[in-house]
Amino acid sequence: MDNNKFNKKDSDKNCFRCGMTALAGLPNAGKSTLLNAILGEKIAITSSKPQTTRNAIIGIKTTDDAQIIYVDTPGYHTGGGKMNRAMIRQTEEAILSVNIVCVLADPAERRIDAFKTLLEKVNAGGAPVILVITKTDSRGKEDIYRAAESLSKLALFKEIVPVSAQKMFNLGVLEELIIRELPIAPPIYNRDELTTHPESFIISEFIREQAFTLLNQEVPYDILVETEKVEETDGKMKITAAIIVSRDSQKGIVIGKGGSMLKEIGSRARKELEKFFGMKIRLDIWVKVKEDWSSKDDYLRIQGLYK
Repeated sequence: MDNNKFNKKDSDKNCFRCGMTALAGLPNAGKSTLLNAILGEKIAITSSKPQTTRNAIIGIKTTDDAQIIYVDTPGYHTGGGKMNRAMIRQTEEAILSVNIVCVLADPAERRIDAFKTLLEKVNAGGAPVILVITKTDSRGKEDIYRAAESLSKLALFKEIVPVSAQKMFNLGVLEELIIRELPIAPPIYNRDELTTHPESFIISEFIREQAFTLLNQEVPYDILVETEKVEETDGKMKITAAIIVSRDSQKGIVIGKGGSMLKEIGSRARKELEKFFGMKIRLDIWVKVKEDWSSKDDYLRIQGLYK
């Protein structure tokens, strides 16, 4: 790796910091939205539906003084099924392996018992913990103060920081507090790297995001996206991907009347992918049925939940 990209004077003083930070919270706490805002680039998909994030997403933020490796974890929840257990395991592994944990909470959070369970897992790791009150742009000051006061009694937090990803409020403050807790160490990744995930994973996630947004009820939760082929020539990218569903009855819902739903998913995903990759994209999507895919290791591996 080329360390010359970094401030040589800082390197000589041995004050550059590098380490890992987990973003943990209950479903819909705003973890992925916050990560995207911090990075200034969308790498984690978001939606209003809970449990959109299925596996740990790595985001890398490099400044002149530090490199923060963020781990955006799936929303912590209890639930049966092989996929749910794998999601919980990813969250627990992340909070046990990082230098600092940011626990995110909506000011309107009422799932106190679930939040206590998450804090027990976080405290078991022994890393310093910052309580991050999210979505402050949508709540009054009294609600924010009340939430901070109530949640602060549940654990010993290093800091409590209210933020708004939408308004970019206090993100710099949060970053400075995180950097203080990181060890003095050289950067692991090049300055221009944003994530460790391969492009096939990013493609699959961007397509799944649009399926989550457009489809109703239980259908989004039964969807998996597999990037089958990626070709890049003359500054253009051609992608073939499959949306995998669990039952025959779901296939028609995803395709829609005259293919309308599938076309809309593809159109929206293509626009997001063009923004991310900075080039024209041809996106071909089709739908296939793999019964009960969420209980099979091979398909959970596609989602990134199994190695």
